[in-house]
Formats: sequence, structure tokens, C-alpha cells
Amino acid sequence: MIRFSYSILISLLLTVVLPVSSRSQNRDQQLTAGCLQVLSEVMIHDITSPLVASRDYAYSMIAFYEAARYGDSTYLSYSGQLNGLGPLPGPQRGLEYDWFIAGAAAFYKTGYALVFSKDLFQKQWDSLSRQWKDRPVSAEVKARSVSFGEQTASLILAWAKGDNYNHTRTLARYTPSRQEGRWQQTPPDYAEAIEPYWNQIRPMVLASPGVISMPAPAAYKSPRFMQECKEVLETSRNLSRDQTWMANFWDCNPFATQTVGHLMYSIKKISPGGHWMGITGIAVGKSGQKLTGALATYSLVSVALFDAFIACWDEKFKTNYIRPVAAIQQLMVPNWDPQLQTPPFPEYPSGHSVISMASAAVLTRIFGDGFGYQDTVEKAYGVESRSFTSFNQAAREAAISRLYGGIHFREAIENGSALGEKIGAYILEKIRLRKGPLR
Repeated sequence: MIRFSYSILISLLLTVVLPVSSRSQNRDQQLTAGCLQVLSEVMIHDITSPLVASRDYAYSMIAFYEAARYGDSTYLSYSGQLNGLGPLPGPQRGLEYDWFIAGAAAFYKTGYALVFSKDLFQKQWDSLSRQWKDRPVSAEVKARSVSFGEQTASLILAWAKGDNYNHTRTLARYTPSRQEGRWQQTPPDYAEAIEPYWNQIRPMVLASPGVISMPAPAAYKSPRFMQECKEVLETSRNLSRDQTWMANFWDCNPFATQTVGHLMYSIKKISPGGHWMGITGIAVGKSGQKLTGALATYSLVSVALFDAFIACWDEKFKTNYIRPVAAIQQLMVPNWDPQLQTPPFPEYPSGHSVISMASAAVLTRIFGDGFGYQDTVEKAYGVESRSFTSFNQAAREAAISRLYGGIHFREAIENGSALGEKIGAYILEKIRLRKGPLR
């Protein structure tokens, strides 16, 4: 996988992803994209799981939003709207603040506390923060703004500690079932299951992980199951050039590896949630949203991702369903390999389908159904761009790409997409971030 230096990534963000008109009109919104990229780069480096990444994005972006939202009085707090989130500090009346600096300070303190590679995060943050060193506000205003951001971050981090994440780090190693039709570790790495206890994490909006029910998948070895296997096998043998490109474009597998001789290397890739946060950045830049609106958009998408992963993982480890590569090798073609490397967790439903449709629901509500864009999120990693006419089109393509990649059955894709749509609608019904439209 092609890697570029951090400085090149930031340059791409500020000169390619965002149009010239946006660069001249809203510097703060551009710098916000840079802050997000710092977090994404560190998580890619750390091979952070998609679920932990969703948690890091959500708390960091909520902190950013809550500290900066006072720049526009039409925006509302998440306090009282997210599970367990109580009152947050407010600014002192009559005093001046730099709201970007306040938000960035809250983002920095929160992100730094959550990531694994703190030295790398600090180094990249120092590089980025030089771009706002000479903002035209007094040292007193800067100090007050930083202090307010840090107060906000402290309360967000205290809230985060109550989500049960730390407890799940102490639970016993997951042992795969030996019952036929259940998930088993898959080639080439035969890695252990990722985050089997994620349904114990407190959702942000959902009343419980399983509040939205799903139909059961086909019974193992039933005629419907065998038809599902046949479709994956035949599709893999007849992939068009565009279908192959689609599968690789949406791979987003942080656990992918490559073996050279006797050595195994990790292939650095952005997570599915990271990809959708990047799409959010493209939409924010293209639409010209100002700082507070941009942060409302980023944070609401991150909330949708967080809850979508919890609901998806709840179902994955309840059904504990076998992956296509294991089923096809056992029942049909012993030496068959899928186009993509299978990630290490159960099959049903398709996680990318769930989180993509949930993200698309939020973005469509904010920007409209006909919002076209070019997805350049992974350009810096050597992945060719694709164009889309809407977020829903992108989400549907992300979903079906899992069939082309040979890592999901159609049933997991279609039912996962339906679950994602419902999660997005649920969140949009429960959360109100502005007195007017979120535009």
C-alpha cells in the first residue's frame, strides 16, 4: 500500500479535498479537517479496530463540537440527548473566545487520551497546530479558549469512562464455537475474533444494542444457504473490472496482511468508519459549511457510526454465522479464496452495509439526496477515486462490494443495509442539534 508523509496528507486536505472558494471563505473548517486527519492517521498507524476507531472519532468530535458550538447560537448541545451525558460547561458571559481554538483544544485533549500512539499523535498535532499559531486574537483570549476546551474535554472523557469500554478489555478471550455453521477463524491469518464483547458498550442514542430487530439468516446447509454460497462462488469467478475495483475501493480492512516469503506484513488501510468520516469531510468542504455546522455534521455522523457498530456487533455475535470462505471451502471448493481477505469476526450482518447506510442517512438529511461528489478519501494511499451521485448510491455500492469481495452473503448485505437505514432514522429522530435545518 502506498504511504505518503503526513505533511503531504495535510496538503492534500487543504488543497485538493476542499475547493478554492471554501479555502478562502472558511479557514477554520479546513483546519478542522486537518485535526480529523491527524486522528485518522494515528489510528491507521496503530491498526486500530473499526469499533475502537468509531469510539475515538465519536468522543473526540463531540468534544470539538461542544467546545466550539457557541460560535453560532442556533446550535444546541448533545447534553441530555446522548445516553449518560449530563450538563457541560458554558463560557463566561461577556468574555471573548476563539471558538476554533476552544474546540481544537477539546479535540486534542480527548483524542490524545484515547489513541494508543500518543507520541505520534503529539508530533503530528504539533505540526498541524503551527497553522493557527498566529491567529489574530490576544494571548489572553487564546489561553481562555484553551482552558474552556480542556474543561469540556475533561467532562467528555469522564462520560466516556462510563461506557463500559475499560471493562471489556478485562474479559476472557473469545473461544470460537465448534458447532457446524458457526464462525471460525479464517485464512490466511486465522486471527482471533475482534471485539466479541462490543455489545456491552453503552450506545449513544440507541436504547439498547438490539432495540432494532433483524431477521435470522438462512439455516446452515439449507437450500437457501447453499444458494447463497453458490452466488458468492459464481460471482467471484465472473467479476467485471468495475466490480473488482469496487471491492478493492471499499475494502477498508485494517487487519489486511501480505505474506512475502516467510514474513507477514500489515497493509495499512483506513477503517470503514474512517472512510465515511472522510466522505463527511468532502461534503463539508464542498458545501462550504462554517465551523459550527461542520462540527455538527462530523459529530452526528460519528454518533451514527458508533451506534451502528454496537448494533451490528450485537447481532454478529448472537448469530455467530460462518463466513463464505469457510463454508465454500468446506462444502464446495476446498481451495477457493475470495477476492478480499476476510476480516476476523462473524459474518451476519455485513458491518460495512450497516455503518454505510447509517452514515448515508445522516448525510442525506443534512445535504440532500442529490449531493454528488468525488470520493478521494484514500487517494493518499494509492486508491483511485470514484464518483457518486448521492450518499445512498455510495452506501449501496459499499454494501454490494462485500459480495464482489467474497466476504459476505447477499442476505447479510441486504439485511445489514436495512438495519443501517433504521439506525440512521432512529438517531435523526432522537437528536436535535439546531433550532433550524442542519445545513
